[in-house]
Amino acid sequence: MAMTKDEYLQKFVREKEVRDVFGVQPVEAGNKVVEALKKEDLTYEQAYAALQFAYNKLKFESNFLKLS
Repeated sequence: MAMTKDEYLQKFVREKEVRDVFGVQPVEAGNKVVEALKKEDLTYEQAYAALQFAYNKLKFESNFLKLS
């Protein structure tokens, strides 16, 4: 029995585009973050570590301030 592409890829859920959910501003901010990381000449592993650090910092600071 042949499988369709959607059946085969069922574990890889296609999520909605960020722009569709939150608008264009988060996409632009994300692009700026990626460009800043590229300018730092980091490895991918270092870039992911930087993103994880930024996420943790934002999560911590969200307990004390409002970003919007």
